[in-house]
Amino acid sequence: MSDTVLAQLAALKTAPIGALKHKWRDLFETEPPPYNRRFLEHRLAYRIQELAYGGLKPETIKLLRAMGEELDGGERIPGSRGIGAVRMFG
Repeated sequence: MSDTVLAQLAALKTAPIGALKHKWRDLFETEPPPYNRRFLEHRLAYRIQELAYGGLKPETIKLLRAMGEELDGGERIPGSRGIGAVRMFG
């Protein structure tokens, strides 16, 4: 990991909640969800690394979707879209 990414990740632990929410708005371009600090830290850490090093490969996303459909029988619950702040690229 680069020093810049490591510094950003380390800063998440000591940042005030207001700063975490501001960082969320910058990285996700949405309002932060009303979840606890730990959730925000983890999602921000993932997003920082995703932007720095790239997200999941398209074939990995395809495999995960196929596995999910296998587990739930391929049915989707109407109105359920998962966590709104998660973006899939591919």
